[in-house]
Amino acid sequence: MKKLILSAFFALLGISLMAQAPVNIKLNLEKGKMYTVKNISKQTMQIDAGGQQFNMDISTSSVVSYKVLKQENDVMDIELKFDTIASKTTSPMGNKETNSAKPAGNDPLEKIMNKFSSNKIIAKISTSGKFVEFVNYGKFKDNVLFVLDSIPATKRDQAKGMADALLQESAIRTLVEPLFAYLPEKAVKIGDTWETTYSLTSNNVSMLSLNTFTLKGVEKNVATISGKSEIESLPSTDPNAQMVQALKGTMTSDGTLDLKTGQVLKNTSKGNIEGTMTMKSNNAEMKIKLDSQSETFMLK
Repeated sequence: MKKLILSAFFALLGISLMAQAPVNIKLNLEKGKMYTVKNISKQTMQIDAGGQQFNMDISTSSVVSYKVLKQENDVMDIELKFDTIASKTTSPMGNKETNSAKPAGNDPLEKIMNKFSSNKIIAKISTSGKFVEFVNYGKFKDNVLFVLDSIPATKRDQAKGMADALLQESAIRTLVEPLFAYLPEKAVKIGDTWETTYSLTSNNVSMLSLNTFTLKGVEKNVATISGKSEIESLPSTDPNAQMVQALKGTMTSDGTLDLKTGQVLKNTSKGNIEGTMTMKSNNAEMKIKLDSQSETFMLK
């Protein structure tokens, strides 16, 4: 009987010690091996513009493949390719679908997106998931802009405006940084929390995301984490900006990580952002109220 009690005691002690043992969650990617991340997102926006209320539904999906070209100390050169960026927008004003993986038709945006997906960009990322810089941003941008030569002159100025917005360095960083910005800088044990931050830029809207993660458990080289993000729009530094936003929201997430590679295995998140966007045109202003709910699923 005493042996059984002692065995149970030491088993429980062992489990307790395992739970308290810190784990070092870092990116440990094999050089030259191709990795893939898939994202699926659904967003519903309730919009009030000039007293007119309507809903806009946006579904997006993306497939990003990447590999490590080289690593020096704790910084890797990672080559990324946006294999697919697809979206479908449904609203009373009409519907719009784009898919960068499909052959481009005559639509200038389709041509730009297709060219975007056929080129590769290299980013320096630390083993703790911190974005350092792009290595070939200028070349990447120039390669995509070559597509403007194939667009009729009557549509070229409009196409260049779309391309310039899409190819802002901050906009491309928005596509890359969240793929890795979930890792702690030091070893953590169950119950510990850590923070990461990054900016989100799209269509001249810039937001800051402050993320807090918690290690919930570890089993068979798989870590379970939860997260909460506080998201807030950043003030524009351009005095001639045509759009000013005051947006704020939160997002919660639950996911699993592979401790061997530091990669996300699966992650789901839900969020809400609300506030106002003020459009300026010809000395007139239009204030738009926005309430957006989103759900995102990420899979390795």
